[in-house]
Amino acid sequence: MCKRSLFISAAFLGLVPSVWAGVAVGPFHEQKGVLEFTGEMIVRPMQPAALADEGYSATQIAKIHQRALDRLKPYTVEHNGLTDWVVMKVPSGYNESTYSTALMRSGDYEYAVPNWRVYALAAKKTPNDTLFPQMWRHKVMHSEEAWSIWTGTSNVTVAIVDTGVFTAHPDLSGGIVKGYDAINRKAEVDGGDVQDGNGHGTHCAGDAAAQGNNSLGVVGEGWKFHIMPVRAAYPEGYASFDDLLNGALWAAGHGAKVVSVSFSGVDYAPVGTTGTTIKAMGSLLLWAAGNDNRNLDMFSYPDTIVVGASDSNDQKAGFSAYGKGVAVFAPGVDVWSTTMDGGYQAWSGTSMATPVTNGVCAMIWSINPDLTPDEVQTILYNSCDNIGSPSIFGHGRVNLYKAALAADASKSLVVGVAPASLALLTGTYYSGNLNNVINGSGSGYRAKTKEVVNVGFTTMVQVNYKVTDPVTKLKYIAPDFRVQATAGPPVTAMSYIWNISTKKWQLVKSVTMNRTGATEEFSGQLSSNLANYVASDGTVKTIIRMLSPVGRRGESGTAFTGSLRFAQLVTKVSQF
Repeated sequence: MCKRSLFISAAFLGLVPSVWAGVAVGPFHEQKGVLEFTGEMIVRPMQPAALADEGYSATQIAKIHQRALDRLKPYTVEHNGLTDWVVMKVPSGYNESTYSTALMRSGDYEYAVPNWRVYALAAKKTPNDTLFPQMWRHKVMHSEEAWSIWTGTSNVTVAIVDTGVFTAHPDLSGGIVKGYDAINRKAEVDGGDVQDGNGHGTHCAGDAAAQGNNSLGVVGEGWKFHIMPVRAAYPEGYASFDDLLNGALWAAGHGAKVVSVSFSGVDYAPVGTTGTTIKAMGSLLLWAAGNDNRNLDMFSYPDTIVVGASDSNDQKAGFSAYGKGVAVFAPGVDVWSTTMDGGYQAWSGTSMATPVTNGVCAMIWSINPDLTPDEVQTILYNSCDNIGSPSIFGHGRVNLYKAALAADASKSLVVGVAPASLALLTGTYYSGNLNNVINGSGSGYRAKTKEVVNVGFTTMVQVNYKVTDPVTKLKYIAPDFRVQATAGPPVTAMSYIWNISTKKWQLVKSVTMNRTGATEEFSGQLSSNLANYVASDGTVKTIIRMLSPVGRRGESGTAFTGSLRFAQLVTKVSQF
C-alpha cells in the first residue's frame, strides 16, 4: 500500500483520463455467461482500522475517508453504509481496469472491482423423480441418523438470494416467510416481487429446506425451516453483483440466520466483505465456488463459506472449482429438489451444493440457537468427512449427522453456583449463616440496619462466589438474590458486582419492596465483557444492599432487620 498524502490535486479530483488511463489493474477479464461488465464498479475506501495501523491520527483518517468518498461522488449510484462501499458508474474515458488503477494508485481505497453481472451456476438436469430413496446425498451425509437427533424446526430461517422462489410449491409453501426484491430494493411486504422467473432459486430453496415428513417429493436438511426468498436475479439467470450482495445483507438484517448465494463472482473482494459484515450481524453467508473447475488458491475468506460440489462417490464433481478458497464440499451432482412448475428434478452444480450446506448450518443453529456464527462455522468445518487433500477439498464434505451431534453436544448448561463466603459490610449481625443462604433455610442471614445521615437505614452483605468454568465458556452470569425486610414500605433492594476493570462496585439490579415482610427475589444478567467480573482465579464479588431511604421532605427512613434468604450466581456455560 502506497503512503498517501493528506492533500489531493485538482486534476485527480476530476479524474482526468490523460493522467491515469492505460494503466491496468489485473486487468479484469470479462467471461460471457459467467462474469460480464456492467459499466459499474464496487469501491471501498480504506477503513479506519487500516489507516490507524499506518499511523494516521483520527483527524487525518476522517479527512482521508471523506476525500475518498468525495472523489466518487459525481459517479455514485449507491453508498452502502453497512459495508462502506460505493456502487458507481465508470466515468467516460475509462474502463473497469483503468479506473480501478486510478483509484488504487491514490492509496485511498481497499479495493475497486467491477460490479459484475454474475450468473447462476446450475449445470445439468435429469428427469423428474419425487422419491426419497433417490436422494443419494442424504445417504452420504447420514441425514437419517441426524434426524434421529433433531429434524429441524421453524426457529431458523434460511435465505436464498437468487432468481426468486415459486412460493406456492407444495413442498415449500409451509415454510415461506416474507422476503425481498433486491433488484428494486423493495421488501415483499411493500410490494416487492420475490417470485421465481427462472427456476434456479426454487431448486436452491428445496435443496436447503424442502419440507420433510409431509408425503411429498423431497426433503431438505431440515424438515421445517423457514425459507426467505430474495429475488436478486433476472429470469434470464443473471444478476448484478451488488443486487446479490444487497439482498444478502437485507436477509441477514431481517431474520435470516444462514444466507446462500449460488452465482459466480466468488473470487472478488466484496464477497469477503459481505461475509464479514453478515457475521457481525449474527448470521452466516455461503457462496458457490463455481462450475469452471478452477483452482481458487488466490483467496481464503475467514467469514464467507465457499462451497464446492462432490458426487455420489465422494469425488470432486468434474465441473467444481476447488482449492484454498473453498471451505467445504457438499453433494452437487444429480441433486433432487423442487422446480418452478411444482414438480421435482435432479440438477447439478455448486449452486446445489451451496444451499445443501446452508441447510446443514441451519440444522446446527436449530439444535443450539445460542451458538455464535463463528461457533456454527467451526462445527460445520470440524464435522466434515475427509474425502481427500485439503488443498482440493478444504475441510471436507459436509456430514449432517456429525454436525447435529456436535451441535447437540455444544448446548449451554445453566448452572447455579453457591456462595463461597459472606461478609457483613454495613449493619449489625442478628442471626443466620452461610449454610442458611446456600440452602434457603431458616430465616436466612439477618442483620439490623445502620442509620446513615442523609441516606437512610441500610444494611449491606458481601457475597463472594467461586466459578470453576473458564470465563471464555461463560455466556452470562446473573447474581440471584431472595431478600426480606421487617419494615416498609418502601425498602429498596439493590445488587452490585465488583468490576475488576474500573475497580468500582457496579449496580446490577434494583427493586422496590412495597409490602412489609414480603419476600422479593430478583436477578440481573451480565453477558458481555465477563472478564471484568470474573477474576483469573474464578472469584466473583457481589453485594446485596437493602435501604429504607430518607424521604423527599427530609423524613428519616425506618430501622428494620434485613434478611438475605437465598443467594446464588446463575451461569450459562457453553459446552462448545
